[in-house]
Amino acid sequence: MKRMLMLAAVLLTVVSTTSLTVSSRADDKPGAKADAPYVHCVIFYLKKDAPKDTAKALIADAHEILAKIPTVRSIKIGLPAEKATPKFAVNDYQVGLLVLVDNFDGLKTYLEHPLHLKYVEKHEKHLEKVLVYDFINQK
Repeated sequence: MKRMLMLAAVLLTVVSTTSLTVSSRADDKPGAKADAPYVHCVIFYLKKDAPKDTAKALIADAHEILAKIPTVRSIKIGLPAEKATPKFAVNDYQVGLLVLVDNFDGLKTYLEHPLHLKYVEKHEKHLEKVLVYDFINQK
């Protein structure tokens, strides 16, 4: 239960980083729904010796590279919120990423897409740990 609360707090923290979070592609497609039900959440922990601008590069490249993948409906990415859920928010990471797609096939396309592989190759050398959570938004 505590782990689920911590995950919920992390997700809320990522979504609440509005100053560095921009929705991408969801409104670009005619007839597209505002929300895609399949959520791919990635929490990035940087190596201690990573260059100073690594977090900013992860954010900029997500908007520039990952948002171009056809199955991506929306991307939200940013730094941990300065003000977050008391007692539950985890802020020991450097960057949080949410990628919204329609279904598992969309996620698979995203993961295997050359642009995603380019993003991973460019940044993985500066990453200490990556946590990934996939879930389906339910009403």
